Amino acid sequence: MKEIEKSPGSRKVNVVDVLKVNGGVLAAFVLIFVISSVVNPRFCTVGNMMTILRTNACTALCAFGMTYVILTGNIDLSVGSFMTLCGCLTSILIAQKGIHTFAAIGLALVVSLLFGALNGALITKMRIPAFIATLATMNVLRGACYVMTNGKPVVFSKGLFTSIGGGYIGIFPLPAVYMVIAFAILWVVLNQTKFGRRIYAVGGNLVAARYSGVNTDRTIIVVYMISGFMSACSGILLISRLGSGQPTIGEGAELDAIASCVVGGVSMTGGSGTLFGTLVGCLMMGVISNILNLAGVNSYIQLIVKGIIIVLSVYIDILRMSLATNTSKKI
Repeated sequence: MKEIEKSPGSRKVNVVDVLKVNGGVLAAFVLIFVISSVVNPRFCTVGNMMTILRTNACTALCAFGMTYVILTGNIDLSVGSFMTLCGCLTSILIAQKGIHTFAAIGLALVVSLLFGALNGALITKMRIPAFIATLATMNVLRGACYVMTNGKPVVFSKGLFTSIGGGYIGIFPLPAVYMVIAFAILWVVLNQTKFGRRIYAVGGNLVAARYSGVNTDRTIIVVYMISGFMSACSGILLISRLGSGQPTIGEGAELDAIASCVVGGVSMTGGSGTLFGTLVGCLMMGVISNILNLAGVNSYIQLIVKGIIIVLSVYIDILRMSLATNTSKKI
């Protein structure tokens, strides 16, 4: 059968479309930004803006991959473990095995693609629910990382590797530059290619997509490979910036990535959402954390605030879907 040609991913994108889809989250972000600037004069400084970009770039990379996964109607709980495994693996290869920095990074990224494909295969071929499959992978990869490092940080000397995640281009931190490049590439893939249309089709209606000629299994596997790859990039950059491969990094990263997607308007049921919304959602969560830090708010209270924001975001998404359903019925 002929593959479907029209889907959300095939629309011609312009500024008006972006504002229609992401207007709510964008308005919320601007409002929070303005309030933060008024409440604390230290917030709206160049140094603090660069700090927000640097500290949230790694989360954004994870969230971009998570967006692809959620758009297909699935979930990936293993992104934090991908960060840890690939980051620590890179550290070990450089510090203990003497492998060149770029070769070590390349090997770690290949590992991420393989385990990403494994996630996809568990879900599509063995029919294991995504929640269970990625939960298992999360534990396996986390355990493997502790075995590799013996639960101890892997320290490496300053040099090329540390400059990759800790360097600057002008006033802009390199992780923020990588974030922008990754966003541009993934946005084009999602909005201007057949593969992007297939992602929306799979998330919108898996059975209909299959009958329309979409290879749904291959689409889901590739999406999980992308998620694993982006998480690995995030972990490598984070460890490069920290200066040591710590087996505890990445813990809770999956929650931050999911939160960025949900706050950005990506529907947990799949088939609806944008990468731009995820970027804004990630920056919004970063701004909230930053202003709470500047105000001296306890980190435990910050977790409560984030949890409330996630619940409200999901509830708003439910209301939006209910409203859309009722409107379509009336028509």
